[in-house]
Amino acid sequence: MLNSLKVLILDEADQLLEMGFKPEIDKIMSFMPPKENRLTLLFSATVPKAVQVIAKNALRTNYTFVDTVGEEADQTHSNVRQEIVVSTPENTIGSLATLLRRHMDHDQNYKVIVFFTTARVTGFMAEIFTKMGVFGEVLEIHSRISQSKRTKTSEKFKKSRSAIMFTSDVSARGMDYPDVSFVLQVGLTEREQYIHRLGRTARAGKSGSGLLLLAPYEERTMRKALNDMNLLSLQVSAADVAAFEGTIANALGMVERDSELKKSAQQAYGAWLGFYNGNLRKCGWDKRVLVEVSADA
Repeated sequence: MLNSLKVLILDEADQLLEMGFKPEIDKIMSFMPPKENRLTLLFSATVPKAVQVIAKNALRTNYTFVDTVGEEADQTHSNVRQEIVVSTPENTIGSLATLLRRHMDHDQNYKVIVFFTTARVTGFMAEIFTKMGVFGEVLEIHSRISQSKRTKTSEKFKKSRSAIMFTSDVSARGMDYPDVSFVLQVGLTEREQYIHRLGRTARAGKSGSGLLLLAPYEERTMRKALNDMNLLSLQVSAADVAAFEGTIANALGMVERDSELKKSAQQAYGAWLGFYNGNLRKCGWDKRVLVEVSADA
């Protein structure tokens, strides 16, 4: 059946490769007519080496490359103030709360997007920060909620003058939210994804800023990946974190009393383990260290 197809379209090629679908892509192409006998279209937000390999294998030799972004857009991140904060895992929530409060106090028309490593972690953190009661309603978008709810939340964030949205990488590309003043990224990510996330701010000539919040075991890898970025080191003091100690304790105390919140916490913990199990080398760990760190996280 596949050997009679005339058109092959590979959409979001870089994302497909990042999610580990190269073997499946190769297998599908092996059943199709030779590339000279079909029309092949490949779409990708970035063109790393892995995508170039796929292009070489899937496209005709004389294929046409069309850039719809342009060099200027690729360099948007160089015009955005970027900061980095390194915080111990146990102080992550306090540090994040401090950084959000600083921005809210600085800009009354704040519009903040916070990126997390996984959908489960995103959902749990949104619940905790909403229950803290000092940031109002924290919106959330990730793959674990329905498309209709994602669409509704997206529209609400777009129309809001001031809002905070916690999200996974489903919001990193293809979304144009107006007037985003601050993009805060929590944890490890790839260089290309860091840039895409940061690109949600400072759009259409508007100003914006970005911050990367890391644990000590993530710092070396991320500084190496972003070594050409002008990352300004920022400190969050123990006093700043302590100011939220009671509020955080109250919110986390609800976990044992609320069965749904407890389930969310367990799922977030499992997702955290899975994510870092896939990034052991970047953290300089083995599985034993992962288990030890997870007990303190």
